[in-house]
Amino acid sequence: MNFKNLILVFYFTFNTICIAQSSLELSKLKDFEVYLKEEINNSKAAGVEILINHKGENVWHKSFGFSSLKDNRTLEKNSIYYIQSMTKPIMSVAIMQLIERGKLSLDDYAYHYYPPLEKLRVIKDMNKGIYGPTDDIKEPITIRHLLTHTAGLSHGLEKNIFDQQLFKLMYNDLFHPAVYNMLEERVDKLMQVPLIGQPGEQWYYSAAPDILALILQKISGQSIDSYLRENIFDPLSMIDTGYNVNQSQQHRIMQVHFNTDDGNLINSHVQVPPSGNLVYGGTHGIFSSTEDFLKFCKMILNKGVYNGNRILKEETVVLMLQNHVGNLIGQSRGFGLGFGVLYNTSKDPSPANTGQIYWGGYFKTHFFIDPKEEIIGIIMTQKIPNTDEYVIELNRAVYGAILSQ
Repeated sequence: MNFKNLILVFYFTFNTICIAQSSLELSKLKDFEVYLKEEINNSKAAGVEILINHKGENVWHKSFGFSSLKDNRTLEKNSIYYIQSMTKPIMSVAIMQLIERGKLSLDDYAYHYYPPLEKLRVIKDMNKGIYGPTDDIKEPITIRHLLTHTAGLSHGLEKNIFDQQLFKLMYNDLFHPAVYNMLEERVDKLMQVPLIGQPGEQWYYSAAPDILALILQKISGQSIDSYLRENIFDPLSMIDTGYNVNQSQQHRIMQVHFNTDDGNLINSHVQVPPSGNLVYGGTHGIFSSTEDFLKFCKMILNKGVYNGNRILKEETVVLMLQNHVGNLIGQSRGFGLGFGVLYNTSKDPSPANTGQIYWGGYFKTHFFIDPKEEIIGIIMTQKIPNTDEYVIELNRAVYGAILSQ
């Protein structure tokens, strides 16, 4: 083979490899980019960062708008965000590590590790509020119940009287949040109210990961912060992730924004403190960047390993990504051990594949992982209240790009 032919073989082989690595029709993402810019121009968002990773390659990573409207500060790629409930999957991974090490079992009664759970009762009618009549609990809450949000606990986020009263008790309100010195104080509030239903009989989004965090602390003998740092963040090189942000990184934090009654988009007068935080929650509490959270997602997609560091066994990740709640949520979406799971696409309007896992945070952060297509999508912004339109449009754009290959 002469040198010219060798060059041609290399050229076509190289381009074939590139196509295999990233065969998304990226032009289909342009409409999504236009949509996001319109959202910013129409004062629906201050700024948004989007990352799409396909087969290990960042094929689309852009940021738009502002990190702080008040300061006219541009939103840069890899800014730092308060990820709210995207803390929950991280806590679930930590608990599964303890299970792998034989320190804990999915079907252990949780009150063995957190005794107040043994004394809980079950509300008879949520419309009567948190102080209504109660029934005895039929069976104890297990670790599995806590991981799958089937324990009968609540998060106080629904519109019924019970949840409204619970939210007031635990969090006060969005613009005048309750202040705690440690996680135990917040969970103590949760233990003052009954369960919303019998353990295992319903799926109800809850603050159960806060209890898991306290169990993690008790079993490991470490603070929650130090355990996550040692066992997850450091092995994954998640240098921007934690309950507090280093002084040298704080200029990268995006500020939380909201729309006033007249439609103006402004910085919230209440921002999450970047440092001095001592409430190491399992439900929320962590700051992270897009690239950092991508490493966590890659670890899950790669069945527990990232960059040569194994965080979980392969069989553990496979177990986590299965639907563990049947049709308690609905005919298409279920819940694994820490993640939402799309298990029946024929019953769901989303273009996503069966097996997609996902979760999000109250400030409109969101991620999804598609094991079949080897795609990770991450949305980062800071806007209240949380709504789903960016998630819907991102899925439409990504899967439209797949179908157009």
